[in-house]
Amino acid sequence: GYAKEADYELAGLQETWFSNIVLIDMPDHVDESNEIVKDIEKEIEAQDLNIKDIKVRTFNLIHRQQDNRWGYISSDIYNAMAGKSTYQVTGLSYKVRKGHAYVSIKTDFEQPPSEGIIEKIELAVQDYLALTDTKEVIQGDKYTIQFLLKNGEESFIKIKN
Repeated sequence: GYAKEADYELAGLQETWFSNIVLIDMPDHVDESNEIVKDIEKEIEAQDLNIKDIKVRTFNLIHRQQDNRWGYISSDIYNAMAGKSTYQVTGLSYKVRKGHAYVSIKTDFEQPPSEGIIEKIELAVQDYLALTDTKEVIQGDKYTIQFLLKNGEESFIKIKN
């Protein structure tokens, strides 16, 4: 009876010396979380399973979905550029904070590259972001994509919406 919620929940089993603990990650918006746990407890008893406890951890579903989207998007950008020596990309990090995605792509450039290379990088990223499939994945998220110099602190390109 909880098919919609089951799409977002993760369950695991923690083994202990004498019995086991069921671990459930559940979206924080699910109003029926107590009822779900009670139903699980009933099934554990009915099947006489060696489970001593159920622990529920809640999470923000919208944040998790946005974080997943930007994991794919940032990896796509990085992977497309990683094989080309012109871009000199060496690392990738991303985070989502307060609904805004921040992508940092580290390069091997000691100082900002030529205007021509900067334009090629910006055009490649803008072309990717303009794809219909990419726009569908982004879903209107706010984002900042920056390319960093080798020192990892100074950016030479920032692309935002």
